[in-house]
Amino acid sequence: MAGIGFQLKRLFDREGLIGRVQAVSYASLVTVGPMLSCIVAVAVIHWLLVAAHAPYYEREVFTAGMAYAFAFSFVITSPFSLFLTRLTSDLLYEQRYAELLPSFSRYLGITLLSACLPALLFLLLASLSLGVKVSLFVLYMELNVIWLAVVYVSAMKTYYYVARAFLAGMGTSVAVVWVYLNWTSAVSAAALLTAMAFGFFLVAANLLREIGRFFGMPGMTVLSTVQDDLKRYPSLLAIGLFSGLCMFGHQFAQWIFNGIWLADAFLVTPEYDAVVFYAVLSVLPTLVQFVVSVETSFYPKYRRYYDAILGQGTIVEIDLAREELQKVLLGELARLMGIQLVFSLIAVACGIGFLPYIGFTSQQIDVFNILVMAYYVYVMTSVILLLLLYFDDRMGTLLLSALLFAANLLASWFLQAERFQGLSLFVASFPVLVIGLTRLYMRLRQLNYATFSAQPLSPRKKHSAHSKMEHAG
Repeated sequence: MAGIGFQLKRLFDREGLIGRVQAVSYASLVTVGPMLSCIVAVAVIHWLLVAAHAPYYEREVFTAGMAYAFAFSFVITSPFSLFLTRLTSDLLYEQRYAELLPSFSRYLGITLLSACLPALLFLLLASLSLGVKVSLFVLYMELNVIWLAVVYVSAMKTYYYVARAFLAGMGTSVAVVWVYLNWTSAVSAAALLTAMAFGFFLVAANLLREIGRFFGMPGMTVLSTVQDDLKRYPSLLAIGLFSGLCMFGHQFAQWIFNGIWLADAFLVTPEYDAVVFYAVLSVLPTLVQFVVSVETSFYPKYRRYYDAILGQGTIVEIDLAREELQKVLLGELARLMGIQLVFSLIAVACGIGFLPYIGFTSQQIDVFNILVMAYYVYVMTSVILLLLLYFDDRMGTLLLSALLFAANLLASWFLQAERFQGLSLFVASFPVLVIGLTRLYMRLRQLNYATFSAQPLSPRKKHSAHSKMEHAG
């Protein structure tokens, strides 16, 4: 995310409180703006529906459809998102710009094919109206497009454009719903889902237009095969899949073990789902602070260390850079954990004080408190996994993400009772966090060895698709 880094450094360099407020505001907009705009849009629409006395059944079908579309589109695209982040980074570094747009089209097609087959099967078996089925399918497919498009737009360093596209799209959805509710009293879930689909269509269209404008370079190019691409980083596909499943695993488990059927189509736990909706907001400070820390403190030291290696620095200079990198990273990580812990405790206090006013029961508040701490541990674990990937510890990250997934499965099974709601995520994430911190510390201590031992003893002969064609000719 080097693009945001220059802007943050410029803002943080300004003296006084105003400069820091502007920097944090900018980081907040580009990191949590897209997610927050979606959450706020759904919350505002729900409030509008309650105020308009919309039928309870239609409101619940709309909420369940949104939850399913978000959760399953995220899980489907999570393996490709992490893999494509690395692939686009490599293509940019190797200056193979002409391959960026074709690679996006290729993997978007693969993703949409992977996404549509289970969706069509679900909708075929679901006893929903045709309008709900069509609007839900369109919304779900749009989200798959958006999650992949965000990877490529981020590669262009236009994070502000991503945030602006989401804000515009979600604002349009809210406005359409408001007009619809004032125009008719016959509220339907199909119309509400259509309004959301229209907003996400605007988001997807803007992102795709920006990708085409930026990467739409003329000329023919020979792409590497999908098999060759997958051979480069197969572990990233598995890491992405495990991460996506762990994100929603506890909610899937509650749907399966304690859910009720809605419209003979959706398994839901309305009380638990509402708690999750609010609890996830508690980790937004980490998403902002992580970007600020990485771009303003960690990345300059990270770049200095590898520049010393690539620039043939002496072993003393390289080790000095490593020690400085380790000191800064561990210091920023401790600071990040402290800041998030404070915000998590504030969220717990606010939940106890204010959630009863919006209808939460005492049991829901207890679950909220557990989930806030569970998300604290989970998001810190995710940060550790991401930092390990910075140091190319793909095997370690794969093992930890697989362990987190396995721990989630076991914890969800043994803690499936309603009185343990939310506890499975905490129980699964805490030991993985401890192991991850140990792994990161050892990786930093042995970074010189890990970096140099990963290099081949002799130059590797490259066999690109282009060279193979020339040889065949």
